[in-house]
This record gives sequence, structure tokens and C-alpha cells, in this order.
Amino acid sequence: MAFTPIESGVGGLLIGMSAALAYLGDGKITGISGIAGPFLRGMGQCEPMRDGQLWKALFLFGLLVGGLVNFQFNEGFAFPGALDFPVGRYCWGGVFVGIGTRAGRGCTSGHGICGLPRLAPRSWIAVPTFMGVAALTVAVTRHATQLDASGPWGVAELQWPPKWEFPLAAALSSVALAALALFLPSKPRSFVSPMACGIIFGLGLGVSGMTSQAKVLDFLDFGGTWDPSLAFVMGLGLCVSFPAFLVAENEDRKPLCGEECKFERPSKTGDYGSLVLGATFFGLGWGLVGICPGPALAAAIPNVVADGAPGLYFGLCVLLILVSWLVTDQVITQLNSQQPAQSSEARKLLSDEKAKGPWVGPKKGSWVKILRPESYWFQQRGQVVNVNQKPEVKYPVTVKFDSVNYANVNTNGYALWEVIEAPAPGPGEV
Repeated sequence: MAFTPIESGVGGLLIGMSAALAYLGDGKITGISGIAGPFLRGMGQCEPMRDGQLWKALFLFGLLVGGLVNFQFNEGFAFPGALDFPVGRYCWGGVFVGIGTRAGRGCTSGHGICGLPRLAPRSWIAVPTFMGVAALTVAVTRHATQLDASGPWGVAELQWPPKWEFPLAAALSSVALAALALFLPSKPRSFVSPMACGIIFGLGLGVSGMTSQAKVLDFLDFGGTWDPSLAFVMGLGLCVSFPAFLVAENEDRKPLCGEECKFERPSKTGDYGSLVLGATFFGLGWGLVGICPGPALAAAIPNVVADGAPGLYFGLCVLLILVSWLVTDQVITQLNSQQPAQSSEARKLLSDEKAKGPWVGPKKGSWVKILRPESYWFQQRGQVVNVNQKPEVKYPVTVKFDSVNYANVNTNGYALWEVIEAPAPGPGEV
């Protein structure tokens, strides 16, 4: 594949524009696995097509439309053909991508284009993890085992002059769609905005070359003929999304959709074990087949229609990504449901205390009642204790705080109103 900095850079700008428009306008994160997976889960649970479900449906429809526009006018670049891998490889790749994006809660768009500009430590860990694992996977398949062919070491030949006609048309169309989504009256805007974001995202994927498996794998092949085009996708995409997310993260701001709207704010920290495991699985699948959720959906119809058996294998891979995401989601949900439930007393106390607002913390030597395991860190006899590490404790529990480690509280983001002041217990009550 040729090195295409102009085309790929324009595609990155469009992807970043879509992410910025969706977040500033509707408060939505354009992580494709985080849109498609929950949408299908909601459909399986017969959730009504409204609010978040409707937004997801319209965005995904727009994404498919963007892919089809590329198929009609940009096929040679966006869809050069599904790679002729064995069906088993496509299956394993799809399963790994599905498991990884659910366990790690994100993919290239969610963690990359949206998570990095939010300055989320989770995303700054996930992106180099799945990139590194994907590159290592390509090194194994192309060089260690020579399952795949690889060109001589070096940089891919620059394509110059660039093929600018379709990227320019896509960019101008995207600007028009963005203006339409921003300035329409509220009622029609609620339908047009998510669809416009999806179309712009789909156009960007095709213009950038992200829908080409060969281009993706050549980008990940540092030991062969390296194609750095996709670095321009991420770099220029972040040039647009970074300032938009920084502005939106201001606590006083609201999305343009109105006072009743809120920004989606996924957790920036925590659950690092699942994050790294998920990013590793995702990187493995991505490196095996060169497919991640956004390009998979945008390219599914074009590849199935035009590419014979490899196209059908590609479609099967896309299906397995979605099914694996849903199965992994069910497993995670069941594991979480097995955690000890709060007692009715704890729920009542928690409700009462939340109504009063946040509590600033206990005084040294005071007695407090902890309402549930992840409520607080405390320090006794020089040892920091997390009450969540004591599964044998029945909650709520009353303890005496010798001193409080406020740094740990702030770092871990525990809600202080889940701990309430309590009178000293009588004999035998602790």
C-alpha cells in the first residue's frame, strides 16, 4: 500500500470532527464498540427505541451510509478487497476483538479519539497496550512464522500527487452536515445530529484507509514496508477532538442539545486489570485480521457484496465481534451481580445520607458507620486498610478511625457520603 498522508489526514480530521460534534452537540462518546454493543444489548432486552437507544440507532445507520458512499465513489482506496485469510483466522480475530473491546471498555475510537483528549489514564494505558500487542502479532504472523507476506524493510512509497477529489468532496459535505446538525431547531436536530455524526465518521473511515485491512496491517508492520498513513489519522483526528473535549470537560458546560442533556463521562481511572486484559485481547484480534469495530461495520456490506469468500469471512468476523461483545457483557454482568448486595438498612442509610449531601470526613478518633465495602480507606496502626479487602465483614459496619488517609480517598474517587458518623457502639456491638 502507498503512503497517503493527505488522504489519511483528511480522513482523520473527519473522524475527529464526528467525535467533537457528537460530544459538544449531544454529549455522546463516539466509541463504536460502546455504541454498537449496548445498542444490540438493548434490542435484545426489548428496550424502547428512544433516548440513548434512538441516538445509537441513528448514528449506526449514518455509519453504514458513510461506508456505502465510500463504496460508491471511493471503492478502490477504501475497499481494495478483504484479505484472503483462512476462515478460522477471521473467527479468532472477531472473537478476540469482541472480548477485548468489552473487557477493556473501548477500541481505537473510544480510547484513542475520545479517551486520550479527555486525559483519561485508562485510555493512555489502553492505546499503547493494544497498539503494541497488535504490532507484535503482525511481527509474528509476517516475520517469525511467515504466515503472511511482507515487503522489504523501509517506508512505503509516497503517493503523490494525492487523490484529492473524493477527500475534498467528503470534507465539504461533512462541514455542511455539521452545520445542519448544529443549527437546526431542537426537534429535527435530535434526529439529524446523530445521523450526521455517523455519516461523517463513516466517510472519515473510508477516506483515511481505516477500512482497508491491508493498510492497517502495513501500518502495524514495523519490520517490513511500513505505511505510516494511519499515524496521520490518529494525529489529525486528535487535533480536532482534543480541544473539543477539553472545552466540554469544563464542569459548567452543557451539551448544545439543551439543559436536560448531560455529557457522557466514562470512568477515567480504575479497573486496570480488566483494562489491560481487554486491550491485549483487542490488540491480538486487530493484529490478526486488521479489523476493529468502526471499520468493521462500515466495510461489512461492501466486502460481503463484492469480495466472494473472503468477503463472507469478513462478514462472519464482524458478526463474531458483536456476538463476542454481547457474551462477554453477559459474563461480566453476572460476575458483578454475585457481589454481596447491600442490606436494606444500608440502602436506607445511604439514601438518607445522599439526601444530605457530601460529608467532609471523620475526625481523628471518631466512630463511623461504613455503608458498603468500597466506601472508604482508613489507616489503623500504621497500615492502610481498604474495607473492600475484607469480604467477611457484614455491612454496614461501625469502626473507629485513628486517622484518615485523605490522599487515598481523593485518588480513588470514593464517595464520602457512603460513610456516616456514628455514636460509639456499646459492649459487644462491634
